[in-house]
Parts: sequence; C-alpha cells; structure tokens
Amino acid sequence: MIRIKHLSGSLQGKTSASGKQVVRIGRAPDCDVRFDGVKDPKVSSHHAEFLYEDGQWFVVDTGSTNGTLVDGQRIHKVRLRQGEEIQIGAGGPLVKVEFDAQDGLGGSMKTEAVSLEALARYTKKKPASSPNLASTGQMKAIANELRVSADTQTANLAELAAKKIAEERAKAGGVSSGQTMQIMVSSLKEVQQGTKQRTRKKWVKVVAVVAAVSAVVVAAMSVVIVVQNRKIAALVKQKEGIDKEIGKLQAQMDEETDPAKLVELEEKLNSLSGSALKTIETLGKTDKKKAAEVAEKGDDLDREIRDILRKFDAETYAVPPVFKERLKYHIDVLEHSSNLKYIYHRKQKYWPVISKEFGALGLPEEMAYIAWAETQFDPKAKSSVGAAGMWQFTPEKARDFHLRVDQKTDERYDAEKETHAAAQLLANLLAEYGSDSFMLAMASYNRGEAGVRRVLHQVAQEPGGFRKEKRDFWHLYRLKKLPEETREYVPKVLAAAIVSHNAKQLGLEESDD
Repeated sequence: MIRIKHLSGSLQGKTSASGKQVVRIGRAPDCDVRFDGVKDPKVSSHHAEFLYEDGQWFVVDTGSTNGTLVDGQRIHKVRLRQGEEIQIGAGGPLVKVEFDAQDGLGGSMKTEAVSLEALARYTKKKPASSPNLASTGQMKAIANELRVSADTQTANLAELAAKKIAEERAKAGGVSSGQTMQIMVSSLKEVQQGTKQRTRKKWVKVVAVVAAVSAVVVAAMSVVIVVQNRKIAALVKQKEGIDKEIGKLQAQMDEETDPAKLVELEEKLNSLSGSALKTIETLGKTDKKKAAEVAEKGDDLDREIRDILRKFDAETYAVPPVFKERLKYHIDVLEHSSNLKYIYHRKQKYWPVISKEFGALGLPEEMAYIAWAETQFDPKAKSSVGAAGMWQFTPEKARDFHLRVDQKTDERYDAEKETHAAAQLLANLLAEYGSDSFMLAMASYNRGEAGVRRVLHQVAQEPGGFRKEKRDFWHLYRLKKLPEETREYVPKVLAAAIVSHNAKQLGLEESDD
C-alpha cells in the first residue's frame, strides 16, 4: 500500500492511497492520481508513476514536459525513501509518499547445499523435473541437515559450486552448459588445499553433495526459465495488441479534419505510445535481447527512419503512416530517376565543403540534403521568384548572412560562401526550436521562419500549447497545422539522405569489396 499526501496544488490536503504495484500520476482520465489540468498546468497528461519493483518503491518520470523532481533535481527513475517529497513538474504540486512493506513481492529465491540422503527424501516427495521453490523452507531444512553431517567449509563450498553450475545453466538457456565437471573439479581442489587430512570417503561425499545440489538447483532454474518465457510471450502479445490500437488511431487521424477531434485522437495516441514503451521497458528487465528485437520491429524503411531520428534525439514511437508513405514515394522517385547517378556525383563534388561548414557548427549531415531537395546541388540554380544558388537564398536573406548581392557581384552563386550562410541559418533554427526539432527547422527552411512561427504562436494560445510536445514537428504534422507543400518537403529531404546512405547498394559508387 502506498499513500500520497498532497502538500500543494489542486489536491492540497487530500491523501490518495493505492494497493497497486503501478500508480499512474497525471491529468489524463486513466491516471490513478488525477490532477486538474487548469489548476495544475505544470502536470503532463501522463506525468509519472510510482512503481513497486524488486521489493522497493520507485518514482519514474514517464516523459513529462516539466520533469519530476526529488530534492530539487529532475529524475528519470529513482528509489523512494519513506516520507520522500516529490514535485510533479518544476513549479508544480508537491506530494509526500508513505508506504507499507509488502511481503511476498520482489523476493529472491535462495539456494542451499543438500546432502544425498536429504535429496533422496526430497525427490520422493516432488519430482526434480517440476519442483515448486516459491517457499524456501524445505531447502533450508535440507541445508541444516547437511551441516550436521558435514563440516561448514565443505557445505559452503558445495553451495557455492551449485550456484555457479545453476548460473551457467541459466546462461545457456536451461540446458547443459558443459561447465559442470570443470566447476566440480575446481571445488575439489579448494577442499584439498584447505583440508589435506580428509579421507577418500569424505571426498566422495563432497562430489555427491555438489552433484545433488546441482540437480535440485538446475531443476529450479528450469522452472524459472519456463515462467520467464511465459512472461516474455505475454509482454510481446501485449505490445502487439497496443500496436494494433495505435494503427487504428493513426488511420482515423489521417482521415480526420476536425481540429478538436484530432486533438482528442492525439491524446489517445500519446497514451497508447506511453503504454507500448512501458511494455518494452518491462520486457527489457526480463530479456534485454528480446526487448531490443521488439523495439526495432518493422521493415527496412522503419529502421532507416529510426536511425535518423535517433541521431537528433527526436524519436517518436508512432511515425504517422502517411509520412512513411510519402517518404517511400520520394525514395522510389529518386531511385528510378534517370539522372540519379549524375546528381549523386555532383553532390560528392560539393560534399567536402558542406561537411566542413556543417561540421564546424555541429550540424548533422542529414540537414545538408536540403540542397538536394532545393536544387539537386546545383550552385547555378535560380528560381522564378529570385532565389539563387545551391541553397536558394533570396537577396534579402543572403544579405542577412553577409553575402554580397548587387549589380556587380552575387555571392549566392559561390558554393562555399552560400554553404557557410546556409549552415549558419540552420544552426540558428536549431538553436530556436531545439536540436530534437530538426524536422521543424527543415520545415522553416521551406515555409520561412515567419510562417512556422505564426503556427507555433497559434499553438501557444491553445491549452497547454507552450509545452514541448505541443511545439514539435510531429504534433504539427499529425494535426495538419502545416501547409501541404511543407508537409511534403520534410520527407523529400529525408528521402535524399536515405538514398545517399544506400549509395553502394544502388550502384552510385564503387564498392570496397
């Protein structure tokens, strides 16, 4: 049982209590402790959780905007102390937690050394193939009997050897590890060094003890492995169910045009995405390899998208299907373009200059593919509206970045100088929006900073609009707040980046093989 005393905020003076092992905190209707969205604006929809795990209580921040604070410091996950005070968002409500001990939760199974005689009696009662070791009472009784019939050092060495054998068996997935004999020989040598006076009969007993304990422990480990596999299968099935629900929601959002309904659908999407991530995290505590496999599930394009987003710390659990569809479309257009190899070679010609300028400001190379979307890396390009050069600067924008544009000289046609200016412009946009909003910076390059700022200012006037999750590219994309041309521009840039990443497979350059 955990009790949450509300020291400030809309619930001040109240106490919430729960016997659950996971207590969800936030503004959303499905939270166990629900704050008022108007009175507690610092609290996110799904802000944090109190989690009972391995016999201890933890507080976990579940991706809130304003953070979860303990002792004034933002945390991701930290163990709770009795009477701990937690602030739900910087400047948000303060709560105090108290909890009771919960027997039977988070306990660890102990293994004890046993003698052959005790083992024989034990296996008559329960077959070694399916022992129930939830209670360690029988094991302790067996261990006590051994310590009467054998000296303490022998018993301890046998117990240690048995544990090692069980660990190797578990690592091998519940089958023989091939290490049993080696561990037993090592144990015998230790006994030999410490007690040279022992008789051969005693040596035989030590070998028997180690073998007996190993049999019991290995059987127990087999049960543990079966239980773990069932748990893993249940978690995988749970995530698959969540993914299906997310797919249905995304399909609704693609068709929906009502702004109010889109907001409602996105709230549900965020909640489901949080549940999916939580399921993967829980799975990782049992099987990290399986959790990684589940997290990376999808086709090659899904993995390409994840790799790019990960570089910018801009991951989203649910990429809109229409975004992926348009990205695939632009990749197909490029791959079937008759002049693809020519464009790629021109890109290679100017790439050293681009790498130098972008590298100097710490800009990821993916943003440089704006030049492919704009002009296919043509430094002599000119548009009908007066933009010029590889990066298509207008005269006014060029002068803002100290490029000379007059009747005698136009430095926009100087690839190195205009690339220097483009890197500065993109660095300014990332500084304004945040490095994780690189797609918003790309959108601004197409739409113009003023156009994107107007959209962000409109969002800021909506309830909770100042929050980070309300001013990133995915929010604006899902809620259709960007013009169609800009929604199309970002996947067009990323398509060029993905095609270049796969240059060898596409035959655009010589292979090293």
